[in-house]
Amino acid sequence: MDLELTKEQAMFRDMAKEFAQREILPTTRERDREAKFFPEIVKKTGQQGLSGVMVPKEYGGLGLDWLTVGLIAEQICYFDFAVGITLFGQTSLQAMPILSAGDEAQKKKYLPPLARGEIVGCFAAVEPNAGSDATAIETTAVLDGDSWVLNGNKTWITNATVADFALVLAQTDRSKGTKGITTFLVDRGTPGFSHTKIEHKLGVRSNDIGQLFFRDCRIPRTNQLGPVGRGMGIALGSIEHTRFGIAWAAVGLMQACIDASVKYCQERIQFGKPIASFQLVQERIAEMVVDCEASRWLAYRVAYLKDKGLSYSRETAIAKLHNVEAAAKAAKAAVELHGAYGFSDDFPVERHYRDVIAPLIFGGTSHVQKLIIGRLTLGIDAIAR
Repeated sequence: MDLELTKEQAMFRDMAKEFAQREILPTTRERDREAKFFPEIVKKTGQQGLSGVMVPKEYGGLGLDWLTVGLIAEQICYFDFAVGITLFGQTSLQAMPILSAGDEAQKKKYLPPLARGEIVGCFAAVEPNAGSDATAIETTAVLDGDSWVLNGNKTWITNATVADFALVLAQTDRSKGTKGITTFLVDRGTPGFSHTKIEHKLGVRSNDIGQLFFRDCRIPRTNQLGPVGRGMGIALGSIEHTRFGIAWAAVGLMQACIDASVKYCQERIQFGKPIASFQLVQERIAEMVVDCEASRWLAYRVAYLKDKGLSYSRETAIAKLHNVEAAAKAAKAAVELHGAYGFSDDFPVERHYRDVIAPLIFGGTSHVQKLIIGRLTLGIDAIAR
């Protein structure tokens, strides 16, 4: 495993950092306070080439590698976790499903504007009664001539009210269980397709998250993404890519917590000296640094496996579990090190503490990651199917 970045990878890492400092950081607190989405940032990432890193050149992207995508996610999430997660979703939950299962017409329609940051999509799998158990999906799709007719509800969908299109998982044959699930592309404005925003979230407040509703929503048969019954495979692949991004995002958030805490502890004077000189403070900082370095190398390992075309499911689950739990621990420590000031959004650690709760849930909870690791290690599935 080569641990040295190429000139191109280092360039994109530095470009992402400079972009985030210039275009994202100045309005981060405002967006968080106002729960304000950021279409202008999405467009600018496209103009910078940061949105289409994994999109092949023939579809308007750069056709680069997963390590580059991870490095970009880390840098952006250092400054704003909510923005970074949404931007990574453009790759993992929107571009990659279309790349892996779409026909040529679908690729040409959606991938170039995604790469340019001109449109955003959403991935609609979760339902009121189907979360970790995606097999419980109740949304249905019935073939009627040359059209599919969708009925059902989706919830906790990122980009729900701002998306130009949705990738929707629906049951086409309930008797076949997971093999009856199919994925569809539903464009904004399609009759019978509506949405509403979920307000007052604990964290990632500038992310647009909401509910989708399908009421006799008729779409052309050509909007079917991949073969009938292959929707669960498409979803699982996309979710694994998302877990990879979350692992990198957690590294960015951890590093931000470390840097903010180091600065504060060096400047904060108590008992006549900087609190950075206190042994227990140094212990907390040391623990954060060790966890962050371990997390960074776990993320690098998954990127290496993905870029080499090797198996990465187990390693992705390990990285997602470890890195998010470590980030939550680091954010808590950062707030405590800031004392009362950590309770105010005048310092970024307060936002980090709230934001890090989200990835403990989405992309597969920590408990789900443990079950995946257990199954792939022991060869026995703990979930009855």
